[in-house]
Order: sequence, then C-alpha cells, then structure tokens
Amino acid sequence: MRVKLRAYPTERTLTKITTIKTLQITILVFALLFSLSSNATLPNKLQKVGQGTMSWFLLDIYDASLFTDSGSYQANMYPQVLTITYLKNISKQRLIKATKDQWLLQDFEASKVRQWLLRLEQVWPDIKSGDSLTFYVNENKNGYFYHNQNLLGGIDNEDFSDAFLAIWLSEKTSQPQLRRELLGL
Repeated sequence: MRVKLRAYPTERTLTKITTIKTLQITILVFALLFSLSSNATLPNKLQKVGQGTMSWFLLDIYDASLFTDSGSYQANMYPQVLTITYLKNISKQRLIKATKDQWLLQDFEASKVRQWLLRLEQVWPDIKSGDSLTFYVNENKNGYFYHNQNLLGGIDNEDFSDAFLAIWLSEKTSQPQLRRELLGL
C-alpha cells in the first residue's frame, strides 16, 4: 500500500507568493494611473456655461462652474467639466455621504450607488477651504476627477458620469437655483 504525501507550501514559499502578487498589483496600479494620465488631460478651450454658489442656510459651502465646448449645455453632449471650489473644509466621508444622499434622492439604483461610492472612497481626498474638485467627462463619457488640477483617477462608466453630473444638472436636483445658474438659465 502506497501512502500519498501532500506537500504543503512552506512559510518561505507563501512569502514569495505574497510578494509576487503585491508586485503584480503595484504594476497594475501604476499602469492604470499612467493610462489615465495620458487619456485624461483637462481640456483648456472649453467655455463657461454658468456658475453659482451652493449655500446651506446662511453658509456658503462651495462655488460651482460648468464648462462645455460651445458654452451652452445640452444633455449627453460631451466634453463637460464641472468644477467645484470649496469654501469650507469638508472630509472625504462627508462628501461621500452627501453624494450618496443626492443619488438616493434621485432614485438611482442602490446597487450601483454602492459600487460608485466604493470607487469614490478610493479616489477622493479630504477637502480644505480653497481646494477645487473637478469632474471632467470626455467624449466617450468616461469621467475623471482632479483635485486642484491634479488627476486623482477615473471612472470609465457612462452611468456613473451621468449620475454624478445629475446631482447638479438633473431636474430632480435638490438645488434647483444652483442648477439654473450652472445652466445659464
């Protein structure tokens, strides 16, 4: 009778495997960041459609501006750039919660909202007064975030791009006056 022996990986082998996987992930992240930076340059020849200030009671929270090729807004016509300049310090968690609240208010599918919020967790920083957060949607409806003109990352999902812009531009927005100002109405 033969006895089969099972070979279990040694601690050294497991360490090598972990190191290799970590290197693979690191290379993937750098490749992704490189591809995003080469494909996501902010256009510099867009024209301002409108601008406005988001206030809560008597507190001004941020100034927002919308830009397009023509200087007029048309739904589903890209590129579009929305720039928000914050007038208060706001933590990343507070930004994410406010974004979630706006999406749920507009009846976006909860499973999609969860996926989008996980991605925003990876991309967004804490915001200090005077910082800007810019969302650029290119002709292919891929969205890219910039913090003070520095690329943070992208989300290549047209549903996300539409949903993010809808927070300000949809008729369902919680800030109809700001929407009118951004759209130049």
